[in-house]
Formats: sequence, C-alpha cells, structure tokens
Amino acid sequence: MTFVKKSNWVSLATKLLIVSALTVSIVPASHIAPKAQAASTEKPAVITIAGKEVAWDTAPFVTKGTTLVPLRQAARELGATAQWDASTRSVVMYSHGDKVVHTPNTNKITLDGYEIEMPEVSRNVYGTMMVPARFLSDSLKANLTVSSTPEVTTINLTPDQSTVYASSARTVDTYLQSQNYSGLALVAYKGKVVMRKGYGLSGGEKATPPDGKSRIASLSKSFTASAVMKLIEDGKVKLTDHLSDYIPDFPRGNEITVHMLLSHTAGFNSNFTRTEGMTLEQTVDEIKTKPLRFEPGERFNYSNQGYVLLAYIIQQVSGESYGEYIQQKFLDPLNMKDTGETTPATKTITGYVKDGDTWDEAGYYVSQSGTGTFYSTLDDMMKWYKSFDNHTILSEDTVNKMFTTYSDLKPYGYAFLIKNVDGKRTIYHNGSGTGYATGFTHNLDDDVLVILLGNHYGMDMQKMLADTQTLANKALVK
Repeated sequence: MTFVKKSNWVSLATKLLIVSALTVSIVPASHIAPKAQAASTEKPAVITIAGKEVAWDTAPFVTKGTTLVPLRQAARELGATAQWDASTRSVVMYSHGDKVVHTPNTNKITLDGYEIEMPEVSRNVYGTMMVPARFLSDSLKANLTVSSTPEVTTINLTPDQSTVYASSARTVDTYLQSQNYSGLALVAYKGKVVMRKGYGLSGGEKATPPDGKSRIASLSKSFTASAVMKLIEDGKVKLTDHLSDYIPDFPRGNEITVHMLLSHTAGFNSNFTRTEGMTLEQTVDEIKTKPLRFEPGERFNYSNQGYVLLAYIIQQVSGESYGEYIQQKFLDPLNMKDTGETTPATKTITGYVKDGDTWDEAGYYVSQSGTGTFYSTLDDMMKWYKSFDNHTILSEDTVNKMFTTYSDLKPYGYAFLIKNVDGKRTIYHNGSGTGYATGFTHNLDDDVLVILLGNHYGMDMQKMLADTQTLANKALVK
C-alpha cells in the first residue's frame, strides 16, 4: 500500500526530531564489539526507556541530525520482539498483532503492508543493526521526549500505553488487517476493552495512534437525536411538533413533524452545499429552496438536510449553539473530554481519499451542525454508547423510542439502525465524509461493542461492521 505524500521526516540538527529504535543482530555474536562502543566520529545520544537508563550493547549516536539505536534491544525494551528472517533477509518485528519488516541497509520499512521511508538507511555497527530512533516511535507507537545540547542528544522513549490487545480479539484484528483497514478500532465485552488499536498510517508516514482523535462523520447524528430527545424529556419539544413551529416560513413546514425529521421520513433529499464558513442559518435557508422528494411521512429516505433542521431547532429552543448544548448536557456529564465540534484547527488523524493505486491526504472535511461535524476518540465513543445502556443521560423510555424502527424500507429509529445479528438484538450506524469511513455496532443482548473510526474514504463500512460483530460475538460470548 503506497501513499502519494512523500516522507516528512526532516533531519533537524538543532531540534533533533528523533524518536525510538529497535535492534537486531544480523551477524554472529562473536563479531559484536564491546558494549557501549559507538562510532567514534559521531555525536553521542542518551536514550532512556520510560525514564530509566539502559545498558545498550552498542551505544546510540547522532549522525546528520538523526539518532540511530540498536534494533533488537530497543524493540525488546519497548515490548516488541524482533527476529531475523533468513528467507527474506529482513528483520521482522511483532507488537500487538502488528508486523513490521525492514530490509537492512535500506531506508524502507513496512507496517502491516504500509510502506514507510526512514530518514537514513540502517547500518551495521560492530555486528549490530542500528536504525533511526524515529522508526520505533512511528512504527511501534512509542511516545518520546527529546532535548539536545551541542554535546549530546537525550531522548526518552515510553512504550505504547494506549494499545490494548487481548488474544480474544485476534480474529477481529486479523480480519481488519486482511481488509487493509486503516484508522482506529475498539472491541469491548461487558464494558471491558479487549482491543484498542490503530491501523495504517496517519499524516505522512506515521502509524495511526490508538488514542488519536478522529472525525466521526454521521455518527454525529446520535448526538443530534439525543439532544432533541433531551429537550422532549424536559418538556420543551414534542415529537408531534411541526417544523413550522420553529421555522414559520419553511415551505410545507406544517406537514413535517419532529418525528419525521428524526426518522428520515420527512421527504427531504440527502445533501446540501458544503462550503467552509457557511453558517447553520445559511444552510437552513438553502434547504428551504429544495423540493421534497416525496410526501412527508410517506417513506424512508436518509437525509442530512433533516438533521441540519434538527440542529437549528436545538439552537432555537435551548438558546445555545448546537455544540454548546451538547457539551453541557452530554459531554461534560460523561467526561468526554476528547469530543466536540470540529474546526480546521482541530488535530485529528489524517483522512485519505484514493486516487488510482495511491491514497492522497484529504482536504478538510466540511460538514454542517447536526450531521457530521463531531470528532471523538475510541474511549469517548465507548462512553457515549454505554450511556444508552446505563440510562445516564436519557431515560429508558426515551432510549427505547430511539431504538425502535419506524420504516418498513429501512430498520431505522432515531439515529440508530436496528437488526438481529446471530439472533442478537444489535444497533449500529455508519458514516462517511471526505477522508473518513466510520461506524459502530453493539450487540445489546450480550454487550459486545465494536467501534471503527476509519481514515480511508470509501471503505465498505457496513460489511466491516457486520463481519466484525459476528467475529467478536463468536470470540467473546461463551
């Protein structure tokens, strides 16, 4: 798998943006030089692991602004394993189900099939394979801090603390890798995370961090629907209210109810103009000019337009912005600190769109409040979906209404789809937007939850959700 954007590894002698390293001996032990013997003409480097000094077999050093470290020893210190594959004449490392492969004396590595270029070629120093330190942080998801003086560079590497990988989730992991999945994935059973993992690359040539923030696309609709239902619980809105009660001049608004907007049965077409900086009011004005696709209440048609109108109603009734109301009513009480409405300044994992055989970094994903503006993390989304089980934000009666289907054409409730998987009542939803394909699926009967926040636009998310739910059910439910 190749990416069109070239490596953004920059050798900066002053800042020394360097990270971690692994080490693999590729010659017999009898040829290895004494411990801590570095190349004499290079600048020394002090590499610590989780704040502790390491007695390196071959001392790390800096050359041309890049820190090189011993592969096998560093891999072991960071919780990975490394071995020599004589058949391919390459070093193979394993960590949390990932396979990292490097051919000596090159600057190429592959992470589960995704190619990464290192800033320098690896080299054999006194019989030990030395690789750029950043290679480890980017491929093994290690964290680092760095400081430098003219005399020495000091780097601290902390092993990956975010990935969770239990053997019970191996079939799901293997499946996702077989699908070339890229992004974030979580599997939980009865509230316990059995897999939290990043796949593929994000931003240049860096492994996707499992705790990264991601756009969630139409999974945002569950926040919109929940906000409306909260207003209904508070007696401020009714499902039978008409759109004209909130937007008096809306064409045929007296025929369209809040229930229809929530259940995608109001007759609207799906999309609207997506221009950065366009206000919610401007989008509502545009929707007013669009003809209905069918008579209100006649049948189901998935519509982003309807959820934009719901966001407008939320603002009109609450007196707050859409994002502020959701922050106050849901995100703060659930301690969802890594969730909110996205702006161009929000740092999320990079989204990609395919161009032929390459994946190009996508531009900013423009959406509108109510439909797909939220970002989140795996852990925060787990809190969100579990809140429906625990009835911590909405009553049991309200949740049951949201999980009830209202159309023979599509088993859709209020921002949730409902079906049986392996005979188990399951809710799910998927979403997509520029650079992203997302989804979740939750076996309610056995409490098996899968969340996929993918950063490759165009993935067959519905199939992935169905397949991963089945695999997780079989692996976890005894």
